[in-house]
Amino acid sequence: MKTTIYWAPADMDLHHDWSILYKDPTILGNDLKKRMSKDLEKKSNIFYCPAVKNLSSRIAVLKSPMNCHYKIKDSEFTPISKNFLNVTFPHMINFKNNMMFQLSSSYVFFCEEDVQMTLTSPYFSNSPHLKYGSLIPGTFNVSKWFRNINMEFNLWDNIDEFKLKKDEDIAYVHFDSENEIQLKRFDFTERLHRIAKTCSKAGIWEKFIPLIDRYKRFKEAKFKKIILKEIKQNIID
Repeated sequence: MKTTIYWAPADMDLHHDWSILYKDPTILGNDLKKRMSKDLEKKSNIFYCPAVKNLSSRIAVLKSPMNCHYKIKDSEFTPISKNFLNVTFPHMINFKNNMMFQLSSSYVFFCEEDVQMTLTSPYFSNSPHLKYGSLIPGTFNVSKWFRNINMEFNLWDNIDEFKLKKDEDIAYVHFDSENEIQLKRFDFTERLHRIAKTCSKAGIWEKFIPLIDRYKRFKEAKFKKIILKEIKQNIID
């Protein structure tokens, strides 16, 4: 048995299709298998331990589409690499001597089954960007809420640059399911865009409301049925 997780690049630009920059998420367990020693006996392999295997088969890995290098001075980001992703600053700085910024790279996930999703930094990957800062984590139920997840970072104290290497792991997305997951891509249509934008802006139109109450509004609006119908009509994979 597998749980299907629907995903799409959450491209909010109506004038361009930036999905050309997005790599398909991979499954962490599959990535780890490629790195395993061929000579290691199965009984000695920690990744055959059910606890480890079950977790790694339920984590999608998001990767950087290109090399990016920025210099930081006086709270200003200046790209110095030939190619780079745009950055924005949607939130005020939360910690002294730290910077917060968001890469223009956003995904959306949804599921028919009741599944909690958790976004974290890539804690089992040798990702060079981790010496500069960490992805800001978050969690919500991807069958009860529909919004994009953003690559927003908090940099460590007094960092004056930030680098990403092409293909390096930039985020893990853990799906708390009893089954292994399979990923299916869909086209992020205008209708889905509007619903995702409504959910992502919930803190503006109804402030300081817990997620459980937002889930209730989502259910009452029949959004789950609308979203699944739209997704299934626009499956790519």
